Amino acid sequence: MGEVPEETVRELYTGLPEQFTAARDAAAAAAKATGHGAQATAIKRLRRPTVAAWLVNLLAHRAPERIAELTGLADALRDAQRQLRGADLRTLTVRRRELLSALAEQAADLAVQAQPTLSPAKLPMAEVEQTLAAALADDEIAAQVRAGTVVKAVSYTGFGAALPSGDEPDDNEPSGDTDDRAETGGRPAAKGAVRATGGRAAARTAVRKGLVAATEGGTAARKGPVAATEPARVARTAAPVVQPPVPAGLRRELDSARDAEQQARDEVETARAAESSAVDELAQLRQALTALEERRGRAQQEANGLRAARSAAERALAAAVRRTAKAQAAIDAATA
Repeated sequence: MGEVPEETVRELYTGLPEQFTAARDAAAAAAKATGHGAQATAIKRLRRPTVAAWLVNLLAHRAPERIAELTGLADALRDAQRQLRGADLRTLTVRRRELLSALAEQAADLAVQAQPTLSPAKLPMAEVEQTLAAALADDEIAAQVRAGTVVKAVSYTGFGAALPSGDEPDDNEPSGDTDDRAETGGRPAAKGAVRATGGRAAARTAVRKGLVAATEGGTAARKGPVAATEPARVARTAAPVVQPPVPAGLRRELDSARDAEQQARDEVETARAAESSAVDELAQLRQALTALEERRGRAQQEANGLRAARSAAERALAAAVRRTAKAQAAIDAATA
């Protein structure tokens, strides 16, 4: 964050998003009043985080040890991928889902602690998980997450840089400055987090042109000189056709797609197991409900019998009271 003090960064990015602009401007004014003009400029360039980014920043500042878990998992995943350890990858994929879910829940808890009127059900938890998942794959996003200075939710497509999720409005323009870069040693504050669509299209076009050029180059090499002799032409025709090499980027995309497919298969298996467990539990509850209904019926019959017995006992008591009164009256009359 350049000349911005860490304490100022922490206060701004853990405060409520709707209070960010006022707090940032006040901090910049205070820095300028004390003669720190460069620091005031750097503070004014800080961008307001969206709600999803705020949740991630809360987690980074309030529970840094959990972000350290995420970093450790990213290292383990990369190591397992490099060494092609399939069993470890499957285990780590399950751990990835569990950790992302747990971190998102903890971020929601921290948000409710900061603002008790918030409803966890209305928080953008999917975007929080997407941003944390992007931090697993993109080192620059991971650095922003660790620093707690994320300004917009991002997602990772498995090829190239992490992309902004686009689910929240981009109203992060810094006040008083049209440059959306924070003072990070001259680097953009969210480098790697927001990439232009034109840049992605240009990259894809370059890959396609590279494939075409490789194919045309191979064809030209196979044709050879026009004045070659007939035996030479026959020899070249019989030579095996060399396919152009697959670009490394496309190979990485294929590997990532395979990982995503395996992850989806694991999620399907987990969902099926959860569904089966829920069905079994529902059957057990229905059986328990049937047993309770039977018990209720027997208890109702027993209560009816006890009610009838009580009524009979009350009638017998009334008759006994009357007999006692008559006997007492007879004794009183005899002794009068």
